[in-house]
Amino acid sequence: MKRVFIILLASLLLFCGAGAADVSPFSVNVFDASAGNNPVSLASVTLTGTSSSTLYTTADGIAEFKDVTYPETYTVKVAKTGYITQTRTISIVSANSAEPFYLMPESPILITVSSSEGKPVSGAEVTVNKVSVGKTDANGRLHAAMNRGSYNTVEVSAPSYVSYTAEEYLRNDATSLPIVLSLSRVNPLILVYAEDKEPVSGAAVYVNGELTAYTDAYGKAQLSSYVSGKYTLTVDAKNFVAETKAVNFTEDESAVTVELKYATSTLTVKTLAAGKPIPDTIIYFDGDVKGITNAQGIYTTASAPDTKIYISASHDGYSAESITYTVAAGADNTVIIEMQKNVPVVLIGIGILAVVILILILALVISGRRRKPIKSPAKSYPPTQKRDSF
Repeated sequence: MKRVFIILLASLLLFCGAGAADVSPFSVNVFDASAGNNPVSLASVTLTGTSSSTLYTTADGIAEFKDVTYPETYTVKVAKTGYITQTRTISIVSANSAEPFYLMPESPILITVSSSEGKPVSGAEVTVNKVSVGKTDANGRLHAAMNRGSYNTVEVSAPSYVSYTAEEYLRNDATSLPIVLSLSRVNPLILVYAEDKEPVSGAAVYVNGELTAYTDAYGKAQLSSYVSGKYTLTVDAKNFVAETKAVNFTEDESAVTVELKYATSTLTVKTLAAGKPIPDTIIYFDGDVKGITNAQGIYTTASAPDTKIYISASHDGYSAESITYTVAAGADNTVIIEMQKNVPVVLIGIGILAVVILILILALVISGRRRKPIKSPAKSYPPTQKRDSF
């Protein structure tokens, strides 16, 4: 009986112990100890306990095992080509545990990037086997872990150069890998429009201060070959405000659109009558109402240079001359419109009536003179001649 009791007690303890274990996610975080502790992706992580399973780290350098029993002791192995493999025994005692691993690279390969002219290319972005390994220094150099005795996919990109992609084979004793980049050249197309979307012809196009082309009738200027990169573009045209902007000539951005704003000159219209200003005069440009003169008989506006305008004015009680004027650039554009005061209609009627009456009177006088009879002159007889009497 005592033996049976001991067996039952042992079974109960075993059952309780099994029930005390639990499962939880467990993460392994992998970093590159030689590159500012950057995360290492695609590293293989093998977790071994009562069973074994392998995962690969994400772009964030994380491998997460979903259901891991704890408390338990495990063996963790982290490996990736180009790095020294690390194996560690750890104890998982709580839920959602995480364990960091810092990998040291094997003897790296020296990658040197230069131009076809033999100049070092700094700041070139280098990717090995789809993983970014950094940018070249001022001497065009970069150390990177690569697979010796096999092919490596190497990609290099840099501003102003044609992107480089190749399968590079490294011997087991290789220590360096030279890469030569070709300059990328483009023929930029400059499109110049006014603010009203009309093309601007004859616009001068400057690149880094040097005159390179003029736009055609469609506002287009095709430039000669330029190395891809950043430039300062200036476009200047008559009657427009010059525009300067930073541009990036690349294969993907070989067309640049520039919008010019119209340059303006001040145009002043003065309305005078006998030398005195006439306020509240309506000003017309090409038959359309443009504005009204102020208390000094002045109206001011802005207009594009070389614009020809037919200017007229109107005001009750006045008549005015009209003027065709061409706006000059950088000049004092002042137009004076002389106003003449109109004679009231009543006075005009009275004047006309007076003239008519005067004409009638003159006609009557002239007619009366013509009708007056003309008296015959008296006859004269010669004196009687008397003879001398003896």
